[in-house]
Amino acid sequence: MATHGGARTRSGPMPDPSSARSDARGLGADILPLSARGYRYRPKAFPLSEWTIWDTWKDGDGFHHKERDDKATEAWNRRERELWRDLWRLPQAIAWHMPRYGYMFTTIALYVRQFVLCESSEAKAADRTALARYADTIGLTPQGLRLNGWAIVDDEPKPKRSTESSDKIIPFKSAKQRWLENQKEDAE
Repeated sequence: MATHGGARTRSGPMPDPSSARSDARGLGADILPLSARGYRYRPKAFPLSEWTIWDTWKDGDGFHHKERDDKATEAWNRRERELWRDLWRLPQAIAWHMPRYGYMFTTIALYVRQFVLCESSEAKAADRTALARYADTIGLTPQGLRLNGWAIVDDEPKPKRSTESSDKIIPFKSAKQRWLENQKEDAE
């Protein structure tokens, strides 16, 4: 028997992490600082086993042969490690490091593997769909940030603006100022 209706993960409006109702349900936003240095710790080792690229061919007798392509395998795994290090520099890595989000560790690695697959010419539409789902799950998209209840805030101090006017800047009156001046002139 098929099920009908009911709550679904992505159905309805997203909860607003800044609302009183979300606070009461414990869904307030985790603030992730967006600083120039980002996540400051050394990332853990990539948890998935080495990906192997196989070169397959059919010989003249119709037999299939399979041989490991060492060069392609090394390039694939090097790209995974590079992407893994890059991801751990993002503000989201601060949340991934928190104990309550420890379950995401493998999902992040699967995202990396899926990303490298999607860079190849072998990628299919389903691979790209899976990549988008992983990105949402680990908070790399605006939707994913909201799903996880995360908010990224800029914690860098803003440079103070100079109050001196430059000789190169030509001050223009706003449309409202010009309209008010025209009204004043018409009244006189």
